Amino acid sequence: MVMPLAAFVMMVQDIGLSQAVIASPHLSHAQASTMFWINAVLSLVLAVTFAVCAPLIAAFFDEPRLVAPALALAGSVLVSGLATQHFAQLTRSLRFGTIALIDIASTLFGFAAALALAWFAPSIWALVASVLVGMAVGLVGAWLTARWLPGRPAPFGEVRELLRLGAGLSTFTLTNFLARNLDNVMIGRWAGAVQLGFYDRAYKLLLFPLQQINNPIGRVMVPVLSRLADEPHRYRHAYRRTIRLMLMITLPGVAFMLMFAEPLVVTLMGPRWQPAAVIFTWLAVAALHQPMTSTFGWLFISQRRGGEFGRWGVFNMVTSILAFAAGLPWGAVGVAAAYALSDLLVRMPVLWWWVGRAGPVRHRDLLSIIWPFAIALAGTLAGLAGWRFWGGATSLPGLVLAACFAFGSFWFLLAFSTAGRATLAEAAGLASARLGRLGPPARVPDRHEGGVGEPATESR
Repeated sequence: MVMPLAAFVMMVQDIGLSQAVIASPHLSHAQASTMFWINAVLSLVLAVTFAVCAPLIAAFFDEPRLVAPALALAGSVLVSGLATQHFAQLTRSLRFGTIALIDIASTLFGFAAALALAWFAPSIWALVASVLVGMAVGLVGAWLTARWLPGRPAPFGEVRELLRLGAGLSTFTLTNFLARNLDNVMIGRWAGAVQLGFYDRAYKLLLFPLQQINNPIGRVMVPVLSRLADEPHRYRHAYRRTIRLMLMITLPGVAFMLMFAEPLVVTLMGPRWQPAAVIFTWLAVAALHQPMTSTFGWLFISQRRGGEFGRWGVFNMVTSILAFAAGLPWGAVGVAAAYALSDLLVRMPVLWWWVGRAGPVRHRDLLSIIWPFAIALAGTLAGLAGWRFWGGATSLPGLVLAACFAFGSFWFLLAFSTAGRATLAEAAGLASARLGRLGPPARVPDRHEGGVGEPATESR
């Protein structure tokens, strides 16, 4: 019960400064040091506040035993803040392999600590130990590998723009958190735990695959695009190339999940979860545009448009909450339907206008990217609708076959456009290169075999 509160505090403590550092093309040591000291002081204040509030947290949940774990988790808030800027330095340097190794090590050590404590003394302290040990390992790993030590802070005038960017990004983070979680609170409070369970499972079943694609790519693309922000042509090319490859993979999957929502939910989660299928369908309607619009955050951050990003976050939060409230009388299905319709009719057009009105990627660039994929998506949805109407797919083999049809038909229709053919060719080249790396090493011919086996030491 206390874990989500600690996670929320750790989300707030960054106040967007790590992303501001990552997005800054030119950053002095003094500026980075200022960001570190701000994070450190803020983390200390939040950690002390969290510790002081530990008895109140225990009283709120009517569980006196939560006081000690809350005090311990207050330390994790401070540890997290001391590592934030070092991870930002690693990301800024594009050292994603190092970050992945640190993440793996902290997960393994945290799991080992939890397992050991659960074996000898099963209690909530196993979860607390997992968090504390994982955070400590991450802190040590980040400090050792970043090879960066904070120094004296810079004058305020030198960090004003960074703080302004961080403020906008933190505003979006907070408002986006509320927009993504208040639906659960409202459904649980007024519609009951059963409907909340259906809604939560449908949401996670749909969102998890998209997150597994978008989040890792976004982690790479934000620093890459930030370095290209002053070179509009290269910036557009990098974004266009990446988003087209993403759309090629994600859109047919979303189309399949939309048209086969009921058999998919029943097959994966069992017949008891069938009521979640209608919720899943409405959420999939909203997800049709999200493989594209979920990348717009990259543009806001890399172009250092933090104020606009924050204002968009407020607009998104307000309209989402209004939609939740409008649909609540019809339960979880009503909330999902109201969210989907408001997303397509209100938020999506506003977001497209907002992100494309400035920067290297304008409205015409976004339209040139999406139109061949939109046509392929429409054709794929029509084909899947016919499949469902005439035969359907109620078993796992049938669902696999329908998924193959979705991807095959989407790629077939995509090949009718020049941009689509270029994307398919690039994807095939990347796949071929990846498979080539996994294959056996080529035999080096003996120099006496002649031909291509002749030494090439003089070639350039």
